[in-house]
Amino acid sequence: MTIHRTKHISVAALVLATLFFSQRTHAQALNMDGQSGIFLQPWAEVVPSPDHKFGGTTASFHMVDAGPVAGDYLNAGLEEGFGNWLEFGFTRNNHTDGGDPTISPLFNFSGMNIFNVKAKLLAANYHNRKYLPAIAVGGVLRTNDPFVVQSVAHKNATNGDVYLVATKLIVLGNKFAFLATGGVRGTNAQKYGYGGNTIDWEARAFGGIGFPIPIKKILVVAPTVEINQEPRRIKYVPSATLPTDLIYAVRIARPDSRWSFDVGTGHLGAALAPGINIKVNNAVAFAADFRF
Repeated sequence: MTIHRTKHISVAALVLATLFFSQRTHAQALNMDGQSGIFLQPWAEVVPSPDHKFGGTTASFHMVDAGPVAGDYLNAGLEEGFGNWLEFGFTRNNHTDGGDPTISPLFNFSGMNIFNVKAKLLAANYHNRKYLPAIAVGGVLRTNDPFVVQSVAHKNATNGDVYLVATKLIVLGNKFAFLATGGVRGTNAQKYGYGGNTIDWEARAFGGIGFPIPIKKILVVAPTVEINQEPRRIKYVPSATLPTDLIYAVRIARPDSRWSFDVGTGHLGAALAPGINIKVNNAVAFAADFRF
């Protein structure tokens, strides 16, 4: 009897976690570009909306403490959905100054505008094929990006991404589930625009994995790791080389609610060249999302 009850509790917990991941984690929570995703990278799902109708407007706020050199990044945005296959939105990035007199002038500017759009091409488990992931294509346009270029060339830049991404919730037995996501993007933005522009367009890979942990049907806590391959060079600073981003995050939400909170830390870069240390290997980030 006890074994039977434990099994039922495990199944219920897994169902709860599955609902969280399929409806909440990558449907409501937005990344810093404003798309459904983790902190930087997008996932294949979109903000939920009725068939053939607009809906699912989601507001997001991100705050990243990028250290004493790069300063703080504050993003606020709105994302709208249509037909449960399309999402689009606008995010405004704002920035506070760093205090390093040598390197901070590369970053000490007000911020940029970010526009995004994503279309889901294939729903997960399409036609009852349980092995199929959700697949989406999307793009990001960043305008008036002042970082690095304004300091060197005294003008703002435009950059962006185009990408293909697949996301799949994988259930193993009746006690364990995890979400896997990955894709490729073409980009001319360094560090998603926060490091300015690249010398040319490049194809870069990204991926992530998350683990939903239900807590007494009250909350779901989801530890997540994301990896974002970055272009190696920055335009106007040819001596610098940038590493791959490694970000650890935890998402917290009530399964039946419209809000979520993310807390994370990331290794985004340190010594990029002799005399250039941006000290962003222990960035701390916070995000909050609410669907109206």
